[in-house]
Formats: sequence, structure tokens, C-alpha cells
Amino acid sequence: MYLNSLFLIISLSFGLISVSFADNTDIDPELLKPSTKQAKEKNPNRWFETSEQRNRFPLNRGISGMDYDEQDLFTIGRSFFKVPWVAAPSATTARDGLGPLFSANTCASCHDSRRFGRIKDKEGHINRALTFKLVALSKPYHFGETYAAQYTDPVYGGQISINGNSGALFEATPKVDFEYTTEILADGTKVILKKPIPSLDELNYGALAPQTHISLRMSPMLAGLGLVEALTDEQILANADPDDLNNDGISGRVNWVYHPYSHKKMVGRFSLKAQTATLAMQTADAAIHDMGLINRFFPKETCTPTQVECLNAPVGLPSPEGSLDLPDSRLKGIAFYVGHLKAPKKRQKEKYKKGYDIFKSLNCIACHKENWTTPSGIDFSPFSDFLVHDMGEGLADKRNEFNVAGSEWRTAPLWGLGIKLRGKLSLLHDGRATSVTQAVLWHSGEAQQAKEAFKALPKVQREELIKFLENL
Repeated sequence: MYLNSLFLIISLSFGLISVSFADNTDIDPELLKPSTKQAKEKNPNRWFETSEQRNRFPLNRGISGMDYDEQDLFTIGRSFFKVPWVAAPSATTARDGLGPLFSANTCASCHDSRRFGRIKDKEGHINRALTFKLVALSKPYHFGETYAAQYTDPVYGGQISINGNSGALFEATPKVDFEYTTEILADGTKVILKKPIPSLDELNYGALAPQTHISLRMSPMLAGLGLVEALTDEQILANADPDDLNNDGISGRVNWVYHPYSHKKMVGRFSLKAQTATLAMQTADAAIHDMGLINRFFPKETCTPTQVECLNAPVGLPSPEGSLDLPDSRLKGIAFYVGHLKAPKKRQKEKYKKGYDIFKSLNCIACHKENWTTPSGIDFSPFSDFLVHDMGEGLADKRNEFNVAGSEWRTAPLWGLGIKLRGKLSLLHDGRATSVTQAVLWHSGEAQQAKEAFKALPKVQREELIKFLENL
């Protein structure tokens, strides 16, 4: 299940994930390009949901006006995104290769619009969209000129798999408890905050290493990502101010990530720490770590040396495209599908002008940048600068991603926030917040001043601000 000529080498020996690069022959050239076209857009509205779609089919519909080839690629991508994969070997050769260690058998298992819910359901089961990442705190993190290295658990690697097949046992059963604190606002309002405390039961391969730390990550919303991918690196870099030269207390910076094909650093823009630069990279990363599907970016299974059954698991028959579980054509299709989902439509600010003005007065706009325009001329309002910021120790997860530290996070886009809240879905990187107020009160670091200003707002103004945010 791996290629003779490796484009990306992932070494899990001694709990080390390192990235190095080799030859780049036989690559589908389309994987080197953004999934969205840069030609002048004649009908920008096709990229946004209508009011009816917002109410009936929130954030899961493709854009209109695709040509026949685009429709075919979108349909292929949607199929491989939604239909379950199976273990190898199987007569279903187009979809075999699941596992042997995995957490979900479809992309939709974690990215369905109904999955961004609470950390636990009513029965106390952990949300499948919540992943348990591992990092070894006893080892230094390395970010060099040609590689990045993340020390993980020597037995369990960098992420817990809750399922196994082909004789390989699942790794563990996740658990989450909560630690509660109370914040008091200036008007006396008490707000209870809960911090998730992760742990693991039924560890099938022995105990975690003493210095292994668990980090929780909730799967992000996917709508509108094609517009984000269409932005140039220069557009994102233009907003970076890592040394706070303008003295506003905000020092957003770029997460430089490595592209395994170009061998160059790129501007990260996707995922919770901006650790992926393209939708193909993000898709490939999720495929290997969540589903055990080897691909061009990750051509080796995530089995560690002690997981013998995983290492000896049967492999599927090679397809016409080679021995990858997720060959280039399907990887390209899924990335295209994700990149052509409609974005949340911008609401009329006039209706919520009071709240919008308060949002600006608190300087939330410094990080939650409202307006962008793609090179093709599409105006959109994600309310994010796509940079990473120090959010303080309260939100820190101690896991570095390329040149981003544990307390740093990408500015979360706010578009679609109203849909998430109306669906009783969760906020922040690990789903700890269930309201706008809770999410704001977890802000610290560069956002400390804005948080204190929020706490000092009179109740009427606070409600106007929340009303604006809940209708994005």
C-alpha cells in the first residue's frame, strides 16, 4: 500500500512524525492548482446560498453553473465524500483500503452539517467529529528549512483511532470530563464556562507514554472554502503584523507549511492552526489520519512499530491508478467537491447595525477581517484574516503545527455562525463553547483587551452585539 518512489515520507519510529521530500514525477498536475478557477467570475452570486437554501439545506449544496466536466468531478467527489469505505481486500476495489486503524468510514461522518454538535450527545457518547490528537511534551518540536517534526506517542502515534479492522484492534475509547469556572460580567451576569478534560479508556496497546498530552480538535465547517483557497498568498500576507508594528496589540502571523510536491513553504490557511495550504492537502491529511487511506501526500499507514496486526494487515488489489487507497483522481474529486460548496450568504448589516458598530468598536474586526475579494472578482465576508494569533493559555493545547505554538490559533471565520448556533452546535477548537458569550470569554492573549471591553458592555449593547453575530 505504498509507492516505490515516495513523495512524502512519514516516519513513526520512536514517536517521531517527520516530513521530507523526494521526486515529484507522475503527479496529477491538477493537484498542484487551486480547486477554484481564477478566471473572471461572471456570476458571483452562484457561490452563495439563497435565503431558502440557508433555511432548508444549510451549508451543504454545490455552486450552480458548473460545466459538464466540473459537474462530473463534483459528483465523483461527493460520492467518495459521502459513501462508506470498506476494509481491504474487497470486491469494491474503488472504495477498499479503510483502516486498519481509523475513526470514521466516510468524510461525511465528521463533516456532516449535523455533526458539529456538542462534545457529547444526550446519551453521553463522544461526538465523532471530535478527534484526540497526541503530542510528546518530553521531546522538542523541530521546524527546519526543509522539514517539520512533531514528536508523538511512541505507541499510539499522533492521533487516536477509535476503530480497527483486519485483525488490528482499535486504539482506545475516548472520554471527556469537564472543569467548570464562572465569569462575572460588569452588570453582574454570571457565565459558566466548561473546559473539556480528555482521557482514554480501553488502551489496547498499553499505556500512553508519561509525557504524552491529549489535544482535542472539533472538525471544522467546510462551506465556502473554495473562495478561501482562491485568495493569493500575498493577500493573506498583507494583513500579517507579527511584530505588532502598528502597536494595536494584535500580532497576527502566517503559519508557513510545506507542500510535499513543490518542496516549498506555503501560506497555511485551512484547519484550526492554519496547518494546511490547499484543499488537496487538507483532504489528504484527513484521509490518512481519520480513515487510514494512504494517498499521494501520505503514502504509508499510521501504524507504529508496536502495532504488529496493523503492520501485517492485508492490502487491496492495485487499481489502474496504482496501489494508493485514495488515488489522485479521487483525491482531486473530493477536494473539488469541498471547494465548490456554497458559502454562507452575507446578511444585511443595516438590520443589525448597532451590533455591527459595537463589533467594530471592540476591535474584533482587527482579527475577524470582514471583506475579501478573490482574484476572479468574487466579494465575500468570512470575518477572518486567516492568520494565527496567540489566544492565551486558557485555549492552549500544547501541540505545535509547523511554526505555530500551542497557544496560537487561526482566526475562526464567523460566517455561518448563526446556522451553527441555531442547530445547537459547538464553538472553538474543541467544542467547549455553546454560545457567543462563552466563546468570547475564552479569548485571551492578543484578544484580552477586546474580551475585557465585552465584559464591560451594558446588557443592552451586549445583546445587540450577540444578535449581530448570531445572524452572520
